Amino acid sequence: MDKQEWKQFLRWLDDANERELAQVKRRLRSTQAAVTEAGVRSDLRRMLRLIDEEVLIRQNLAMRSKARR
Repeated sequence: MDKQEWKQFLRWLDDANERELAQVKRRLRSTQAAVTEAGVRSDLRRMLRLIDEEVLIRQNLAMRSKARR
């Protein structure tokens, strides 16, 4: 992916809701099995890792928010 595509993905990552994150993660995982090009596989792994990180960050923030109440 080029720089512009990564910027778009990161913007989407910030704006996506939990359901959208899960849907895209499922699609990326199913696509990953069919991809043989090393660069594309690397991009897919990075996208999956970033989605996982985003989910964990959101869960952590939600837990902290509940703890403060």
